[in-house]
Amino acid sequence: MERILSHLGALRCVEAAARHHSYSRAADELHVTQAAVSQQIRQIEEVLGVKLFIRRGRNMEPTNKGRHLAGQLNRGFEAIVDGVHQIQTEPLAGTLNVTTTQSLATMLLMPNLWKFHRQHPEIDVRVMVSTKQEDLRHGDMDVAIRFGFFEQSELHQTILFEDPLVALCTPHLLEHMDLSTPDKVKDCLLVDAAYRHTADWQTWLKLAGVDFVPEEIRWLRVSNLDVALSAVMSGHGIFLGSLTLSKQLVEAGSLVKPFPYQIENGIRYSFLYDESSPRAERIRAFGDWLFNLVRESGDIR
Repeated sequence: MERILSHLGALRCVEAAARHHSYSRAADELHVTQAAVSQQIRQIEEVLGVKLFIRRGRNMEPTNKGRHLAGQLNRGFEAIVDGVHQIQTEPLAGTLNVTTTQSLATMLLMPNLWKFHRQHPEIDVRVMVSTKQEDLRHGDMDVAIRFGFFEQSELHQTILFEDPLVALCTPHLLEHMDLSTPDKVKDCLLVDAAYRHTADWQTWLKLAGVDFVPEEIRWLRVSNLDVALSAVMSGHGIFLGSLTLSKQLVEAGSLVKPFPYQIENGIRYSFLYDESSPRAERIRAFGDWLFNLVRESGDIR
């Protein structure tokens, strides 16, 4: 055992390279050069007398023995990290790094974050906007609030909210356009967030009993919900949005819901974190506040 543990650095390279299928990405995670990772793996292969990786195109794929060893190493390293975390749990006061989408940050989190700071002035929340799946176990982020219908087995995942999608526009648009019946939306710009490629609008139009030919619709296609909101607030038509995210704008009278039709389970956000995080107390305080904030949005439906 002592002999193999003298190669602990090389074993870390094996585990990371197998997880990423890449020497270069393993090097980035371990903060060493790709050449160093390659050398370490070559040395441990010589010590063990087995081939652990083979090249396939641009990827470094673990062999059967490499995959088995990497799986054992992953469990072992996680046990070590958990053990260290148990004696190094951070206090409530300190920094909490949160990553989420631009839409949720702009429409829900940032307008209300002052309330959390008022409750917990000892916690410094730092928000990073990103659409990629951050590595909450090995990276800098503590909490991820993610859009989409997915299951993440390696992290603690709780559904923050599932919302129907409803048609929303400004009162100014209602004053200048006849939206007395759903078929009148064909006279407006329909703002479409690119992640669903008009599928949601087509579903909504069918629910509202509107017969349409795609060529009849005047589309304004944008990259995400935040840009869709910006376009509508500037007077560019109607978009399908979440009442939870739009709560403050609806309550302030900046947005209105002109029709009762809605697409059930149209949007989902999940709250994710690593249960073994040393910042668990901070994560719990932030999660309790955020879930309560979302529950308070239920009264505008």
